[in-house]
Amino acid sequence: MNENQRSTRYRDIAVLSLVPGIVAVLTALSWALARWEIGPVFVNAGLAIVATVFGGFQRFIAGFKDIARRKITVNVFVAVALIATLAVGEFRPAAIIVFIMAVSGALESYTLDKTRKSIRDLLDFSPKMATVRRHGQEVAVPVAELLVGDVVLVKPGSRIPVDGVVTAGASSVNQAPITGESMPVEKMVGSTVFSGTLNEFGRLEIRTEKIGENTTLARIVHLVQEAQSTRAPIQNLADRFTTWFLPTVVVLAITAFVLSGDVRTAVSVLLVACPCAFAIATPTAVTAGVSNMARRAVLIKGGSFLELGHKITHLLVDKTGTFTFGRPALVDIVSLNGFSSDEILRLAAIAEKHSEHPLGRSILAAGRARNLDVPDPEHFGSTTGMGVEARWCGSAILVGKPAFLREAGVALGAAVDDAVQQQSALGRTAVLVAHNARPVGVLAIADEIRPEIPATIRALKRMGVKRITMLTGDHPQVAAAVAAAIGVDDFQAGMLPEDKQSFVKKLQEAGDIVGMIGDGINDAPALAQADVGIAMGAAGTDVAIETSDVTLMTDDISRVVDFMWMSATVLRRIKLNIFFSMIYNVIGLTLGVVGLMTPIIAVLFQEAGCITVVFSS
Repeated sequence: MNENQRSTRYRDIAVLSLVPGIVAVLTALSWALARWEIGPVFVNAGLAIVATVFGGFQRFIAGFKDIARRKITVNVFVAVALIATLAVGEFRPAAIIVFIMAVSGALESYTLDKTRKSIRDLLDFSPKMATVRRHGQEVAVPVAELLVGDVVLVKPGSRIPVDGVVTAGASSVNQAPITGESMPVEKMVGSTVFSGTLNEFGRLEIRTEKIGENTTLARIVHLVQEAQSTRAPIQNLADRFTTWFLPTVVVLAITAFVLSGDVRTAVSVLLVACPCAFAIATPTAVTAGVSNMARRAVLIKGGSFLELGHKITHLLVDKTGTFTFGRPALVDIVSLNGFSSDEILRLAAIAEKHSEHPLGRSILAAGRARNLDVPDPEHFGSTTGMGVEARWCGSAILVGKPAFLREAGVALGAAVDDAVQQQSALGRTAVLVAHNARPVGVLAIADEIRPEIPATIRALKRMGVKRITMLTGDHPQVAAAVAAAIGVDDFQAGMLPEDKQSFVKKLQEAGDIVGMIGDGINDAPALAQADVGIAMGAAGTDVAIETSDVTLMTDDISRVVDFMWMSATVLRRIKLNIFFSMIYNVIGLTLGVVGLMTPIIAVLFQEAGCITVVFSS
């Protein structure tokens, strides 16, 4: 903990201690005046009343407002009990009751605020000053004065103040606050960077695209704070319970008074019956769950989605960019006519070196990954949608579709046709390579499956998901190959965005609780329609953050398992909290009705239940 954080912590404790401290001083003065009979009685009684009103002012106001709205709440319980305590002349006990409530309230606020503050502290990652290039000079300006389009200079060891795109330089950036990635990410010209992330090594020049409240970091904090204030459906149970509980308690308080003849016994029943613990059983657990997942780079928009997460019965997952990386990659090389894999790949990489086609770039990337020497071709030409031709060291190289090679006079033969068909059956794109009019190999290119997917699917099944369906706009052959490789239950191919949305509706009409995982852009209609829409890899993607109910800030789909586990954990914790609160109420009411509690002991017992629930969450 740094000096600034320590200072903030002490200041928070001081602020929260202010009301309990003043109430304690006034109550102690009242007791001292009465104990040694100093001054008239109304003075020490007045100090106790002032302490009660000062410490319980917010409770009184809230209680009266709730009564005006015809709502029976915890504040109504407290207001009625305190007024009854003052009415029977128990001034100091009333002040002591308020003191105990103020102390426990401060403890609850401090404990819960630590959870919320861990999210708010994310904003501290964003620096307050930035170095920009203006009119040919480097100047330091407040981040609040930056404009979209400004070029920001970030030195090694400094935090990035804006969301933007690297225009010069290269570095490793620790972007754990945004994506939760434990390892630094390499950034170069064209890379996207986020406010609050740490530039570790090189100097970067960044063109500003988002500033202030529009940055991804600020939006994360806003969404989490918004989610913490939303209600889970199970919270309605607490409201219904409180509505009929007060009349029941009033009857019990009257019964206790009739049996004991002591008004304090009736007041004790009212105080011990305050359903404070019951009222906070759900929001404390939801707040803790939402904050915990936010620290893992999973944003949950509200308690309702946290409650639904572990109940998903049918999970739909978009293929491209979710199950796969969303980019072509070389997955296999079939050798022909005695050429080795490295020889085939090197020839293809030389031919594709100046190509801008995605398949060409994937071939070149595969060659570089194998540390192959890839010189410039002496001649390069391309035919759109068919392939490329190149000359190198007097040799002619052709790379492309079978039809492209045939038109160039290359005799393919049955063996080549069989190799192409085999790759097509696996959902791969077959790219032929010819050297001096002779076919030498087949390159199999496909959208590479993320290695963690099969294990994640098994984990989702263990979490209770009954069916997992892959949705894609891709060809059925491609979809079938991917589905078989990763182990989903079934797939739907050739789907447009509206088709995915219709499929979600169909499942919902059949009674399923539907979860949808997508990239948040072309899947937006289905994400919005699903009971729980989950956008993956959404760092910096406004559409994903706005459309989804749960946002994974990284491309790690295993975070969905974490979300479902947290959902189940939070619901179990809510039920446990409710159990604790019910036990406290039953025991307290029993002791109160038989006259074994004073008002002060009743408050201690009731507040112990609240604190138990807070620490349980």
